[in-house]
Amino acid sequence: MNHAAPRLAALSLLSVLALLTVLASACEGGRSRPTPGDDSGISLVDSGTTGPDGSTPPSDGGMSVPDSGPPGSLQPGAACGCDSECAGTAANAGICIQGVCMTEATTACAEAGSRAECGAGARCWGLDGFDGGICWPDCDASSCAGSCDADGSCIPSETTSCDSTCCGGDGGGTTPGGECPPNAHVEGDGCVCDTGYTVNAAGTGCELPCTTASDCGGTDICVDNHCEAPPCTATSCATGLVCAASGDCVVDIGTAPPGTPPTACVIGSMDIPDWRCTSGCSDIVPFTPANGPGYDNYPLNGETASNQYRSFIRRDVMMLVKYATAMVACQTTGWSFGNGGDLGLGDMSEADGAIPGTSIGSPGHPDGTHVNGHDMDIGYYQVGTANNYLRPICEHMSGGVDQYHCVEEPHLLDPWRTSLFIAHLHINPNLRVIGIDGKAALLVESALTQLCSDGWVSTTACGSPKIAYELTDTGRFWFRFHHHHLHVSVNG
Repeated sequence: MNHAAPRLAALSLLSVLALLTVLASACEGGRSRPTPGDDSGISLVDSGTTGPDGSTPPSDGGMSVPDSGPPGSLQPGAACGCDSECAGTAANAGICIQGVCMTEATTACAEAGSRAECGAGARCWGLDGFDGGICWPDCDASSCAGSCDADGSCIPSETTSCDSTCCGGDGGGTTPGGECPPNAHVEGDGCVCDTGYTVNAAGTGCELPCTTASDCGGTDICVDNHCEAPPCTATSCATGLVCAASGDCVVDIGTAPPGTPPTACVIGSMDIPDWRCTSGCSDIVPFTPANGPGYDNYPLNGETASNQYRSFIRRDVMMLVKYATAMVACQTTGWSFGNGGDLGLGDMSEADGAIPGTSIGSPGHPDGTHVNGHDMDIGYYQVGTANNYLRPICEHMSGGVDQYHCVEEPHLLDPWRTSLFIAHLHINPNLRVIGIDGKAALLVESALTQLCSDGWVSTTACGSPKIAYELTDTGRFWFRFHHHHLHVSVNG
């Protein structure tokens, strides 16, 4: 993944800044920061020289740096000015990255998003221009002074910066001597607009893309200072598409199941257990019984009925899954399609919280996943199969080579029951994410929209679904290996 930034070059004293071409910087593991360049060839602007807006450029390039705090007192995610202000440990030293406190990883990241080098509350990604890994704080485990990205990590924003003489980042745009206009910073032989800003029409400064809808062309609207197409409505999508909860037009999978939601499907009735955990919620326990209303925790990946060593999970996660599967079984009694089977459950954690397979010397998942009972692989509800066990729901071969993702429409997927199950998981506010295959996601989102509209569910899934997927490989690790199961992750 590459990023290109608008660039301004200081041609000479008293000259205006002109737009230049910028070479994109490489991105590692979803995090990217341009390697700081030197300022050779840049003509410094004297303090008496007027800037592009007719004013005298400030000495800090228009960026503010937070006041210094007590040494080592600021927790990850807090605003900072220097490395010394950020708290750390003997293994993970504190560091200030572009105005946000983080910690250094113990070693280079084993893979993007790994927790092994960081510990709880942060994940490891690389950073351009930094030798080693950085532990980026989890937004749900810290108070983030920057912004939260799609992975749930706290990252610097346009408003954060630090003193480039004493922080691990490049100061988020601060440059010595005020060579660049406000909202820009030195890079290579010119000035580059800070993240979120673009070069103005005159090519003399950096400005926000929009502040009101009138700044956007056509029917676009201004959202968070960026022009975007307006959310769809029930009648705005083209034929064959339907307006999803996300505001996007997605594939229409046809008419929703008939009837209305059974009113008897409530906790304490129809074998539906309570999902709310009151004690021992973080305890890692075996998922028992192996079979219950709507689910089947069958042996797989080397397990036997008497030794399901890969099926240990946090108590609160187990209760949530039991609730969601029971609700689906109850609500869909009158649906005539589908195979009618219980939902198959897959890998969880081992008894000590380790990745499944660790005890036999063959961990089955990347570092940082399926640990301490937070994660579970679960099959999709299916049509045209004998059961709902974990299996590919689509064609995943191309040219005789396994692509490890759906290359055609998922013809074995029951999108209605799958989306209903996903929606019921959202009843727990600690749900972090549900990862599914990209082609399956288009059908699931469409089904979810219609089920919400018809009153089958009323959880947060109807407005803010925590569904993660990739239609192309963008490096977020959802593109592959989810064509035969969905991945549920719960915080706590």
